[in-house]
Amino acid sequence: MLVHGIVLLLILAVAPSYSLICYECSCSQPDLSACRCEDTSESFDNDYCVIAEQRFTDETNLQLSRIPRNSTYIYIEDPYYILMQESIRYNKTTSNWNLVTTGSLFGCDWDYCNSPNLINALPNSFRFTIDKAWLDTNIYGTGNISACHTCAFETCGDPANPLNFTQCPLIPCINATTCLVYDLWSDFDGGSQCYQSQCAPDYLDGEFGEIYGGKYRLDIEGVVYLQQDHSSYDIWEIDVYCGAVNCSRPTIFEEIIDVLNYDIVDLTPFPSVRPTTTQAPPTTSTPIANPLTCYNCACIGTTTCTCTSTVVTSLDETYCIVARENIGQEVFINYGYIESDSTYVYILEAPFVVVEETIAYDEKGIRWLTTTDYVVYGCNWNLCNKPELLPLLPSSFRMRLPEPWLNANILGTGQPVRDCHECPDAPQCGTTEFLDASRCPVKACNTTCLVLDVFNDPADDLLCYQSFCIPPEADEYNIYHNRVEIEGIIYANEPTVVKIWEIDLYCRADDCSRPEIFKELRDQLVVEPGTLSALFNETYDPSIPQRRCYDCYCYNEPNCNCTRSTLMNAESTYCLIIRENYGQDYWITMGHIYDTSTRVNIIDFPYLLSEETIRYNDNTEVWNTITNFVIFGCDWDLCNDPKLAPYLPSSFQMRLPEAWLNTNVYGNGLPVRDCHECPDAPQCGTEEFLDASRCPIKACNTTCLVSDTYDDPGQDELCYQSFCAPPDSEFFEIDPHRVELEGILYIDKVPRTIELWEVDIFCRADDCSRPEIFKELQAQLTLSVGDLSAFEGLSTTVQPATATPTGQTATATPTGQTETETPTGQTETETTTTAIPSNAPILNSVSLFSIVLVALLILNFY
Repeated sequence: MLVHGIVLLLILAVAPSYSLICYECSCSQPDLSACRCEDTSESFDNDYCVIAEQRFTDETNLQLSRIPRNSTYIYIEDPYYILMQESIRYNKTTSNWNLVTTGSLFGCDWDYCNSPNLINALPNSFRFTIDKAWLDTNIYGTGNISACHTCAFETCGDPANPLNFTQCPLIPCINATTCLVYDLWSDFDGGSQCYQSQCAPDYLDGEFGEIYGGKYRLDIEGVVYLQQDHSSYDIWEIDVYCGAVNCSRPTIFEEIIDVLNYDIVDLTPFPSVRPTTTQAPPTTSTPIANPLTCYNCACIGTTTCTCTSTVVTSLDETYCIVARENIGQEVFINYGYIESDSTYVYILEAPFVVVEETIAYDEKGIRWLTTTDYVVYGCNWNLCNKPELLPLLPSSFRMRLPEPWLNANILGTGQPVRDCHECPDAPQCGTTEFLDASRCPVKACNTTCLVLDVFNDPADDLLCYQSFCIPPEADEYNIYHNRVEIEGIIYANEPTVVKIWEIDLYCRADDCSRPEIFKELRDQLVVEPGTLSALFNETYDPSIPQRRCYDCYCYNEPNCNCTRSTLMNAESTYCLIIRENYGQDYWITMGHIYDTSTRVNIIDFPYLLSEETIRYNDNTEVWNTITNFVIFGCDWDLCNDPKLAPYLPSSFQMRLPEAWLNTNVYGNGLPVRDCHECPDAPQCGTEEFLDASRCPIKACNTTCLVSDTYDDPGQDELCYQSFCAPPDSEFFEIDPHRVELEGILYIDKVPRTIELWEVDIFCRADDCSRPEIFKELQAQLTLSVGDLSAFEGLSTTVQPATATPTGQTATATPTGQTETETPTGQTETETTTTAIPSNAPILNSVSLFSIVLVALLILNFY
């Protein structure tokens, strides 16, 4: 459940906060000049400074910034540390093992400590190695295996509760020739770890396997705390990709730790003691950038609680709450705030009401009694947790179960022994349809069977199931032998739908621990709304205009039926519909987008934005056009109507003449062409004043990539970049002759013209990288408008048409489906097996820092 004693836990004091100044820069190797910056940030939010480095096959990205104290999936004991990601990989050509540093993170907590001067020292600080003989025997082996230990979910344990490796039997592999095993230490010193194993994914045996690191390797993530003994380290995670017999054995990780060599290369740039010149904390706190004011009081033993004191917290991280909890005969009331990530199930939006109820059998009165354990109302505008709401909490909503169902499935027939599934050590996680109950064998139970179900993602029925027979000596379980505890949340946006967070069953009916019982319970559950309408009478700060947008996500559903909508600040957001095509699949997303989210400023509504690829098919010798994504944006309530989604593919297309493409992109087939070379950074200016001398011409025997990004299309302000593709890059070998266009069409603008946001040209024609080519392209570009009637004349009162799209124009479809031939518009069917996902720059480029942190701090199993 949320936490018993929630009121006491939610009385949060405002801790004193001190500012910390960190450098804020990003750059890529080999050009580090962008990281030699003086930009800084100052914050009070318990952050610390970092230098993050992520290495790829063709580039290294760096970011100087700051992160919150709890950003890592394993708790950082001291924010002065170096985290390294090392990969020991087998080279089949040389039969040697190579050490590759894939990422690193330096953390510190004094002003200006993440200095750019430390960048070069970071990868040379320390490393992990293992002797070749051990790797040959235990990791590579024969290079092929037929079976791996397999457990669909990770199993966790510690010395007091050891890992149950019987859950991971040896199972034959189909197609795969290696195993993938990983171990995650949540407490390295204490021995708390999680293990998982399976046959390696098929892509490691494919032609791109080496791009992912190869199928014989050890990936090691370790941390050294710099103010502690430099000779010690903690291992956070080890991933094993192996082809030796029985290499997925659970003991492999202990063996790796025993043979692992930790080599200090050079830690001298990182002092073992923090500098004594660190700036003292200020006596006053830094103002909160996005403040949220909440009432802040607590009362015990009374059903009323007046409150006038307030607390200021951050709207980005917290909700205001009113909480009422019943413990025995006492009532606890709290006004305050709760952090948005403090609940084990993520709260999607505000306002909301969380209720926990207990339905218990009274053996003396021979009846079922329902009591409310606690009610929490949450909201996210200033002073929304006002005391006037308190009387509405006890009767906000109730959850009920029919007595005959309770008698049959919880109380039972009174037999002294019943069947009870037994998995007391750890929960088994999955969905209601695919939960493997065989991991919890049935045993005879002569006490109460306790069955737990925690819904980590109620929307997708993702849950964790656990069951065991309560020991006779466990007195804390003996009050009400037969009872059901239910915790659920209702959002103001869906006031008749309760989303279950957790169900605990204390039962003595036979086989009451079957996993299916939770699905049966939810079918029987009746929700009785009480004062919800009064609680949800206000759903936002009335002083701030709001915009309501449809908010749904669909996969391969052309109509994408949607009834859910959400409210956000109308001064900073608008509504959109996005259709993204990947191969034969497509995704439709409806929701809000911030005004500042696009790289180029939107100047009018409504609009259609599209990214298209015009590519040459070597087999048919025809230029084909495919649409990567289409976006419809608008700025009034519910304007992103789901009925518009089917019209997006046929909205418009950008065309270029085949003759122009053949001459300027395809070329004459000569093996070498001139290509301007400026791969490290774009050169920016206007079409008339772009200094191309900064990109000298070089001979190129692969594909020349030329890009033009229009930061201000109205003023012809663009950024030009060009380079010759590396000869070993598969990305440039697939469709080496193509043009990618991103353009926006303002629907109400007359005449209708395309405003280009970005053009990327992959070409092999001579001198195809000349800066003038983009002006020539715009002169040749034509617009093929489809059926836009559904998007025309829309307003705050006029609803979109409901007719089926007519498909008046030839339309582009995902790879592998019918594509449109340009420029004639005749249809050609082309089937391919390779799809290149779009690098659509519709939103502001995800900061390099975010990319690096995701890779560094959340290691994916694959």
